[in-house]
Amino acid sequence: MSMSGSRKASTTNAILSVVIILGILVVINFLSSRHFSRVDLTESKQFTITQSTRNILGRLDDVVNIRVYFTGNNKLPSRLVSLGQQVKDLLDEYGAYADGNLNIQFIDPEGNPEDETAARQLGIPQVPLQIIEKDKLQILNAYLGIAILYGDKSEVMPQVLDVRNLEYDLTSKILKVTQAEQKTVGFLTGHGELDLETDLSGIKGALEEQYRVVPVPGGKPVPQDVTTLIVAGPKQVPERDKYEIDQFIMRGGKAVFLLDAVDIVPGRLQARVAESGLEDLMKHYGVTLSKELVVDPVNVNASFNMGRITFSLPYPFWPRVTESGFSEESPIVSDLSMLVLPWAGPTVVADGGEDSSSVDATVLAKSSPGSWVQTGFFDLNPQQRFVNPGGEEKEYPLAVALGGGFGSFYLGKEIPEAGVGEGEEPPETLPLLEVSPMTQIVVVGSSSFAKNDFLRQFPSGGVFILNTVDWLTIGEDLIGIRSRALESRPLKEISEGAKAAVKFINIFAVPLLVIIYGLVRVYARRRARKIYEAYGA
Repeated sequence: MSMSGSRKASTTNAILSVVIILGILVVINFLSSRHFSRVDLTESKQFTITQSTRNILGRLDDVVNIRVYFTGNNKLPSRLVSLGQQVKDLLDEYGAYADGNLNIQFIDPEGNPEDETAARQLGIPQVPLQIIEKDKLQILNAYLGIAILYGDKSEVMPQVLDVRNLEYDLTSKILKVTQAEQKTVGFLTGHGELDLETDLSGIKGALEEQYRVVPVPGGKPVPQDVTTLIVAGPKQVPERDKYEIDQFIMRGGKAVFLLDAVDIVPGRLQARVAESGLEDLMKHYGVTLSKELVVDPVNVNASFNMGRITFSLPYPFWPRVTESGFSEESPIVSDLSMLVLPWAGPTVVADGGEDSSSVDATVLAKSSPGSWVQTGFFDLNPQQRFVNPGGEEKEYPLAVALGGGFGSFYLGKEIPEAGVGEGEEPPETLPLLEVSPMTQIVVVGSSSFAKNDFLRQFPSGGVFILNTVDWLTIGEDLIGIRSRALESRPLKEISEGAKAAVKFINIFAVPLLVIIYGLVRVYARRRARKIYEAYGA
């Protein structure tokens, strides 16, 4: 074969190779455009939407419009330049799982009067942002909002400054606009419960993102539109009000009971046994509330004031439930990594309770295996020596979920009379409902963890409450998203002996190694010198 023929063949083979490679790339691009896939190597899959979101998107039966009103990247401060791309990446993933039922538009309203008017009408204002340019502080007005539209319903996120909670916010609003009706969550009042507007305003505000939240006065039937009833820290609930709670459950209502074992004496580090008035009702349903305080060596620090001095120290009356203490079966807690329940009492599942034959019980959270209980006189002093006086050390259940068909506590009993105020007509007493359809109850041996001041220190308590309400009211749809946003990675607990060993190593090991290294070097040099003198001479 001639030299020119060889060159032609070589050129032809090269061109053919390039064409084959280009063809492979075209096929890969074609397939990838129709089959969304990505790899997220983070442990908790922070950059991948959760299965909960995928389920909600997969159930959409009509188009949901998402309008992203963002000022162009070239006009934003440097710290926000990547925000638009992060939002786009997340929404691209939403679109991939929505099966065509998500219409996403990115709009830069600046310079377009119609778009600016539409943004303002939806409730998306310009956000003032501080920027430093040429050593001068300037104010830039920018659009950073998202609107979710479905039919005649709309939900708005007026400003998005980061993407940490964006998946939950987006998915919850998509769920809210696509629901046929908004669910109602009620808080029982009138018996010394935690106040909805002061003690529980944080929980209330979070719930109002998804539900209608209303107070439920005692002494009257629970309104028919209430799906889930929360009873938070009641005192001496009278018999008639207990009857109304029972009948609410008998008609299929869901309930959350936050019941304290003790009442803290105001101004003193002491407590006395609390009486909610619901003890016999809970026992009938399948949970015995022990009038004891759990003391747990696995706990968190608490801050106390002594005059003008504030000090913080480990407080065994504030048990810290870790991953091993959560039920793996319940979606309420399966993704939680920590929960702090202050001054908690055991919530023991009753063996063969009065109404436990058709009820399943799940311990949602329990203390560590080294826990014990304090009974009788409750000394809450944080500076005391916490030593088990000889009682049994074991895991104590702190929160329990019950599910099934419950029998009425008042079956075979006289129905309590309703209190009637002056000039009021007595309420109509409806026939007793004897058995409930399948429903659920959650009982927690503490209410303090839901208070605003406590949630500021330990937000996991708010996640637990919201997960519980979601599970009872709408199912598991939002739980996985919210729980993933909260992670705790505490150091592994080690024994006092191990701590002393680590301390000893840190103090003495390094200097000892240096000394040993120096001695070895001296010995090696002397030996080398002797060898040199012996053979060099």
